[in-house]
Amino acid sequence: MYSIIDVETTGGKFNEEGITEIAIYKFDGNNIIDQFISLVNPDKPVQPFVQQLTGINDKMLVNAPKFYQIAKRILEITDNTILVAHNSSFDYRMLKTEFDRLGYNYKISQLCTVNLSKKLIPAMDSYKLGNLVKSLGISISNRHRASGDALATVELFKILLVKDIGKEILNKLIIKDDTIIKNKWIDLLKNLENKVGIYYFYNSEHKIIYIGKSKSIKNRVNQHLTGSSNKSLKIQLEISNISHETTGNELIALIKEYNEINSHKPKFNKLLKSKVKKFGLEVFESIDKLKFLRISHFNDSINFLETYSSLKVANNRLSFFSNKYNLEQNNSEDNNLKINQIIKDLSFPFPNMMLIDKGRNIDEKSVILIKDNKYQGYGYFTLNYQINNIEILESLISKSDNTYESELIIINYLKKNKVEKIINIGELI
Repeated sequence: MYSIIDVETTGGKFNEEGITEIAIYKFDGNNIIDQFISLVNPDKPVQPFVQQLTGINDKMLVNAPKFYQIAKRILEITDNTILVAHNSSFDYRMLKTEFDRLGYNYKISQLCTVNLSKKLIPAMDSYKLGNLVKSLGISISNRHRASGDALATVELFKILLVKDIGKEILNKLIIKDDTIIKNKWIDLLKNLENKVGIYYFYNSEHKIIYIGKSKSIKNRVNQHLTGSSNKSLKIQLEISNISHETTGNELIALIKEYNEINSHKPKFNKLLKSKVKKFGLEVFESIDKLKFLRISHFNDSINFLETYSSLKVANNRLSFFSNKYNLEQNNSEDNNLKINQIIKDLSFPFPNMMLIDKGRNIDEKSVILIKDNKYQGYGYFTLNYQINNIEILESLISKSDNTYESELIIINYLKKNKVEKIINIGELI
């Protein structure tokens, strides 16, 4: 016997959400034999984006029953059944959270139709409920309302039961409730901080499966653990542990994220490939001191403004600059000024400089070192530590392999954001 369920919620922080609507269809494998549908007063406001998605607003819920008033009916209809839902971990978590608030330990085995669909109907373009049922010719009304989504899940489940002839996959995918699953997300989140930095997801073999960066690590990880996208669901199935590192500011987080992804190559990250340098954009100066841009084959001895992996990309980029800066075909003094501006826009503010910004705590600052227009690395120092010696400065920083990509990250970041201080250290070199 199955309880096919869908709940709508207020949205908000993990385990602080409330149920706003619930639909349960008791299903015996062939027919619906009982049902329960109700709005629920969550005693907290519905987030604006949820109101827009579901159409459920605070006014609609004022006179709706509170969860404790319908709890007995939910227990009756789900007794001795398997909870079935599209992304069942979410619906089950919401039910357990509401029952926990009442002091009742709600337990039920669960079955996720997302996972089951991927096993029995492989190679679909999307496994989101709306897209999946549409592809299968299942009509769905009242999308993002509990009754509409639950009824669509009933019809989907009928198809899946037919496809699973031996019931072998179905039995394997039934998730038994236990104390590990009960507290899994809470345990994973408890040591995280809402600070800027990067985070690592590990599987049961302690292999890194995903790396991300965020200005608010704990909130971002919450989104992964409660998300319903294909990637989030895959991560939720495999994640076993989480670690994180605070960086103090977003720029270092961006640099570190890029380098860590390329170093560890996690399965759920799109690999950020280092750019193959085949061509470059350089500034050529004629005998009469007139400047122009040209594309050349890559050579380590040339200080290119940019490098490219193909001639097509290089030519498109050259056309972009010509149009953006309104370069004239015939070289002129006016062109020199425009090309000087391009050089400025594609370069560091100073060839030798320190970028000083926030550190990981109140007594610390971060430093990024640029030497001869090349990224050297980043490090941290205490506020009472005066950096005025290039050798000491270089001893503080962590060096990086992907210097070119890090340089692009820094240049693009500085176009849109500010750091606390940029220090020209030309005199120290």
